[in-house]
Amino acid sequence: MKINPIIIFNILIVIFLLIAIAVTVFMVKNGMNIYYISASAFTSLLLLFILYSINKGIPSSHQVISTIEKNKERLDFNDKELIINSPVMEHKQIIEWNNVEAIYCLNMIPLDGTYHNFEYSIFLKQPAKTEKYKDLSWYNKLVSSENNSLELKINDYDNIDFKKLHPAVEKYLIKKETSEGYLHKKFGNNIRSVQENNTTTSFPADQPLKTFELYKIFDKEDPTNDEKLKEYRANAIKI
Repeated sequence: MKINPIIIFNILIVIFLLIAIAVTVFMVKNGMNIYYISASAFTSLLLLFILYSINKGIPSSHQVISTIEKNKERLDFNDKELIINSPVMEHKQIIEWNNVEAIYCLNMIPLDGTYHNFEYSIFLKQPAKTEKYKDLSWYNKLVSSENNSLELKINDYDNIDFKKLHPAVEKYLIKKETSEGYLHKKFGNNIRSVQENNTTTSFPADQPLKTFELYKIFDKEDPTNDEKLKEYRANAIKI
C-alpha cells in the first residue's frame, strides 16, 4: 500500500510545529532573551503557514479578486427606501427617501491608501436604520452596527452598485432625468479619446487641469447646522 507523501510531510510539519510552540512557551516561562523568543515564535508561524499552504494552497490573484468583489457593498432600491448592504459588517443600512436632505458627488485624485475617484455624500435628517443579518459571524456579534452619523458615503471602489445610484435618485427622489455627464469626467476635467494605435485618454490643452470637482445632485436647501453641508452648498456645481 502506497502512503501519500503529503500525509508524511504534514505529520513532520505538525511535529516540528508542536516542538517550536513548546520551546516558545518554555522560553517565555523562564524569561529568556526576547530575541530567542521572537525567533522561536517566528519559526512557529512559518511552520503554520507552510502547513496551511500545503493543504489549502496560496490564493491565486483570481481568487483574491473574487473575494474582494464578493465583499463589496451593494445597493437596493424601492419607491420608499435606499438600502446599503455591507457583507463584511453583515448588516444593511436603510435610508428612507424622505429622510435624505442632500446628495453631493466628489470626484478627486485618489489619496494614498484609497482606490476610488468618485464618492457620493448622502446627508440625512435622521440617522439611517441599521439591520443586522440573521446569521452573523462571531466577530460581528461582538461589535455594534449602530451608526448615528447624518452623512453616509458611497464610493466607486467599495460599492459594486455605485453606478446604479444616479438613475435611482432620478427615479425615486428627483422624479426627472438629469445629466450624468459628471460621471464621465476626470476630477472635473473634460476628457477625450485619441486614436493612436491604441485608444488613449487626453485632456484639452487650452484649459487648466483640475484636481477635484464637487457636484450637487440633490438638495432640499433646508436650513442646517452641518458645517460640511454648508461648505458643499457654497462650492458645488449643479449638474
